[in-house]
Amino acid sequence: MKEASARGREVWSFDRTNGHDILGSLDGLRDADTVIHLAGILGTSELFDDPERALDINAKGTLRILEWCRAHDARFVGITMPEVFPSVYTATKVAAHRLALAWHAAYDVPVSHVRAFNVYGVGQAHGPGHPQKVVPTFSARAWANKPLPVWGDGSQTMDLVHVTDVARMLVDATNFGDGQVFDAGTGKAVTVRQFARFVINETNSTGGIDYLPMRRGETPTQIAARGDGWNLLEWRPYFDWASMSETVREYRNV
Repeated sequence: MKEASARGREVWSFDRTNGHDILGSLDGLRDADTVIHLAGILGTSELFDDPERALDINAKGTLRILEWCRAHDARFVGITMPEVFPSVYTATKVAAHRLALAWHAAYDVPVSHVRAFNVYGVGQAHGPGHPQKVVPTFSARAWANKPLPVWGDGSQTMDLVHVTDVARMLVDATNFGDGQVFDAGTGKAVTVRQFARFVINETNSTGGIDYLPMRRGETPTQIAARGDGWNLLEWRPYFDWASMSETVREYRNV
């Protein structure tokens, strides 16, 4: 919202924190000419225990937003992901993306997507009741001198991208609508083991690393942005260890 407001857009939130629900009334969207659709339920192994809820929110919820956009001549910008291991979350996000493309083809709804990689930034939720995102989980545990959980041998890679770059790309994507996909990643592959050691060094943690079996629906992957859509923009995201250091330090007193 900050990025869009800074560019002079009128912006408002349609979120459960302010009483809205994409499976309920959509009146709160009012007369929007563009919807940046970020609502969804995240998770890896945990969604195998509640797949119908994931389908309802991630797929059916997206369909309802697309129908609203069709009825109100609004643009749709969705958040998508790299197609990695065959988890419930991956299946629902692929379905949501394909639905958006179908509504563009059948009803001419202007559609674009931002493919988010491993997003990080200050304030990212963590702890019980939240998916274990790598940056807040590793940071908070390292400052507490607890072991960092690494599923597998840690050789799988991530593409770590700052939330401000993702926000900038989402707003840029509102200028398109012909099914374009923009990679919100940096193209730099960082292994989970490499990142764990970085966090340990930054925090002087004594907790070490706890290597665990892969979770349900997860297989080792080598992820890095290919640069889809960058040629349509005047910039691209870059990875910055200094920015990551600042983010890790923000979790010191959490």
